[in-house]
Amino acid sequence: MAKFFLRNPGFELGDQDWTKGSGWSIANNVGQSRSGSWRARFTGSSPSAEVSTGAAGAVSVRPGSKMTVSAYFDGAVATAGDGEVNISYHDKGGTLISTDFGANSLPHGSGYAQSVLIDSVAPDRAKTARVNARIVTDPNGSTWYTDDFDAIGDIIEVLPITAKIQSHRLSLARTLGTFDPLIGDTKFSEFNAGMSDKWTGVFTFIPLHPTGDLGELLGFIERLGRLEQFFAFDPDRLVPKNGVVNGMTVDGAISLGTNKISVKAGPVSSTALVAGDFIEVKDQFFQLDRDLEIGPEGTGEAIVSPSVRSTLANNEDVITDNPKMVARFTSEVPRRSGHDKWTQLSMSWEEV
Repeated sequence: MAKFFLRNPGFELGDQDWTKGSGWSIANNVGQSRSGSWRARFTGSSPSAEVSTGAAGAVSVRPGSKMTVSAYFDGAVATAGDGEVNISYHDKGGTLISTDFGANSLPHGSGYAQSVLIDSVAPDRAKTARVNARIVTDPNGSTWYTDDFDAIGDIIEVLPITAKIQSHRLSLARTLGTFDPLIGDTKFSEFNAGMSDKWTGVFTFIPLHPTGDLGELLGFIERLGRLEQFFAFDPDRLVPKNGVVNGMTVDGAISLGTNKISVKAGPVSSTALVAGDFIEVKDQFFQLDRDLEIGPEGTGEAIVSPSVRSTLANNEDVITDNPKMVARFTSEVPRRSGHDKWTQLSMSWEEV
């Protein structure tokens, strides 16, 4: 797991980047902070009120990926309630899917201690996760403090929009089958799809605008690191053919070992996806071996590889905006600077 870059995790940037529910405030008070001089304060009676990273501070996740989050709570002057951290998962449109309340609760009456939620698993359709803190069990107007949030997990980062690809080169070696490198615009991941044997390549980036700079992209690449950091990228287009999630679901239970997945609720009388596109069902990734055509009944049959690795349930979501190439860096990042701005970056990589 790698460390997520939460915005303002210890509130030292002041009252910004956090969404505050009823009863929450963020202020400078050295005596009430665990570290630094800022902290969040709760004085209220609603156990549903939270202080949250919110939509702007959400981190990218994929279904099946794991997160571990923590926060410190101080209930020394509180006379009621318990403090705990949680994770809320949201789909691509920002709609709440579910919230994981599995962290340990900290009782009132004691100073700063850590609430930790370990190995929370992102549910189906999850695209982002928000880290939240709340005071539960009838806080009754008690005063609580929280500080120093932290999160680690399977990172999916987003390529900064300030950059564009100037050139790219892919070299094929010992493929197991047709492999079309296709990645969505938010598909940088530590996930290894393992859909081909070996790919290598070089990407060269230049600013999106003539007066731009690649400093943000350089920071992104350096955060990923030099070795053992996986990424996925589409050199030709930003989103898969025919959009993102087509609304299709599995039609009937699918058992281990099959290469045919019946689907329903697709776009009627159309080719929903073409051969080479990828789909995800639950936490399994497949490549279509032939076009997926949807008949007038709204059903069709996905012929995929590899075979199903575990049982798929009826009505599981068929998601179609997933990676077609996953790789890792194998070299340093050559860079060229002009007038104190990074104007060109190149990176070489080799598929895991």
